[in-house]
Amino acid sequence: MVENLEIFGIEQAAPNLVVIPQGSTMQFQYSNVQVESNKVLRLFDAPEVKNVIIDLSEVNYLDSIIIGAIIRLLQRAKQTGGHAVFCNACDNMQNILKCIKVGTLWPLYDSREAAITALNENS
Repeated sequence: MVENLEIFGIEQAAPNLVVIPQGSTMQFQYSNVQVESNKVLRLFDAPEVKNVIIDLSEVNYLDSIIIGAIIRLLQRAKQTGGHAVFCNACDNMQNILKCIKVGTLWPLYDSREAAITALNENS
């Protein structure tokens, strides 16, 4: 299933949920970010959703509000017994992840395929 929200693109391929941020909050209203991130979090209520892949292919910058929403998703995956990873980060996004030390908590893969393979090996 593919769902295109305004702020996050969503693809479900159980047990993986792929979340694709579409930009920074400078492009969106803060309240919309909160509403959408809560919608995405509720997808973890489905028993078949276990892991989350944050695909950064559409962005070269994310601000703290979007990063905060993403971290909530990563934590929810862990709380529900799943795994969380990043993929497809450009050089700038890789630097941002390193600066905020997110990359030390959740791995980053070069491609979505590599991320899925790693998740399958961990399941």
